[in-house]
Amino acid sequence: MQQVWQYSPEQKFVIKPRLARGERSTGGGLWFITLLPLIGMVMESFAVDKYSGAVLWLMVIGLMFFGCYADLRHADDLDDMTRQGLKKAVLIPPLYLYRRDKARGVGTTKGIVMGILMVAAFFSNGFVKGLTVDADSIIERLEMTPVSVLGYKEPDDDKTIGSQLEGWFDDSKYESDCTHTGDIYAVTYSGTHEGKTAEITVNVEHDGYIFKDITPEGITLDGKELEDDELKDMQKTIFVGDEADDEEENSEVSSEKASEKE
Repeated sequence: MQQVWQYSPEQKFVIKPRLARGERSTGGGLWFITLLPLIGMVMESFAVDKYSGAVLWLMVIGLMFFGCYADLRHADDLDDMTRQGLKKAVLIPPLYLYRRDKARGVGTTKGIVMGILMVAAFFSNGFVKGLTVDADSIIERLEMTPVSVLGYKEPDDDKTIGSQLEGWFDDSKYESDCTHTGDIYAVTYSGTHEGKTAEITVNVEHDGYIFKDITPEGITLDGKELEDDELKDMQKTIFVGDEADDEEENSEVSSEKASEKE
């Protein structure tokens, strides 16, 4: 087996055996188990719905138990009493790591770190956060949502749905209501615009794990429900503002110039 030199405060040089091909690093494997909750929190951003989120966290939890079991199975340096104690702790990964490190005489850092990460993962995962989603919270979150989420090209991230609604309704006053059917929350804003009664509906899709889509839907103005191009133009006017008219004028001017050149 090859030998490498490693500096130590107590001894200038100590000989530490290098891992042979196929030989496992006990410390490295235990650190992998320790950081699994953190890996899950990072990978959660790639989950697109509750099903992929469930698969992700089931894999993370399964790897925790499997990692502890695999480590115990390949631990040849344990006496029978220590092994029995670790066997009982396999189903509680932080406790297993705590006892395993004590048996190895390398401190108890991994068990504590994993315990902290598991608590953080529990409270920050989409399923637990989804429990706080209701009609009231949807209304509040939607008003603070940037307009760009609706699909409009809006460079100003400070422009929110709430601020645009305030600018469109008379006296910046309107009422909000939310109904829930399945994964769809229909948020209705009602008030007056230029003295006429107005009602705007925005649909929010949340599957209990993640917000999947936010879509502007119907608009009723003075008792008339807008449709087709009239609806799209009004939605753009509401959520983009005067810039929508400027963009249309610029596009028309560009088209005229192009036709003149031809």
